[in-house]
Amino acid sequence: MAKIKVQSVEPNIADLVNGWLKSYKLDYKLEQESLNTEIDQALNDYFSKSGGKGGNRPDAKLLLRSSDGKYYPILIEYKGYKDKLIKLDSEKNVANKNSKNEPDYKNINSYAVNGAVHYANAILHYTGYTDVIAIGVTGFKNDSGKLEHSIGVYYVSKSNFGVGQKVDDYTDLSFLKKENFDAFIEKVGLLSLTQEEIEKLKERRHRRPYLCPLHGIYHDLYWYTYQAVQAHLLVLLWTWLP
Repeated sequence: MAKIKVQSVEPNIADLVNGWLKSYKLDYKLEQESLNTEIDQALNDYFSKSGGKGGNRPDAKLLLRSSDGKYYPILIEYKGYKDKLIKLDSEKNVANKNSKNEPDYKNINSYAVNGAVHYANAILHYTGYTDVIAIGVTGFKNDSGKLEHSIGVYYVSKSNFGVGQKVDDYTDLSFLKKENFDAFIEKVGLLSLTQEEIEKLKERRHRRPYLCPLHGIYHDLYWYTYQAVQAHLLVLLWTWLP
């Protein structure tokens, strides 16, 4: 018996969440729209979810200001399957890197929160913003055809080395409303890491990705070939000078 292929409900999730944002009267931008030059450039310059050159496009994005005047980029990623909210590693961190400390493009591409955290790291890497909120939303239709959804909300900052920390469980995004945002940021401010967690993240951050033993040979071969070609060109140039 052929297995029935489950259809993605991502367009339904997008309609649902974008409808919330609109009802909250928030100035949100969709995938192709500009948020601001600095953030747009950061998303474009950072490596893509597939490992290619740039072109990162969150499904929705906002820039919200708390009462103390600080701005927080909010990056939202949608998926359309029941089990595609988030992928965690053995230490319960967002699994955006594999055991070799290389980007895990499969997870970044496949899971809503992982994709949003990837975008957040682009902001940390290329802008002056130090605190970003990454939100993933996915869902499915139950047996009665009703749309069900799940949400993951993570705080991504330089203080947690871009790995991200779960803020809380949410059933909608009303915490982004102007009247609720300060209370949400206060909750974010209560998040902390133990010294052991900090040391683990530092060690992980500075762990060099695995390199093939031939990598150094190829690098040296390239370098010496480059130097030889340069020297040869200089000799040719010198002989042609009057």
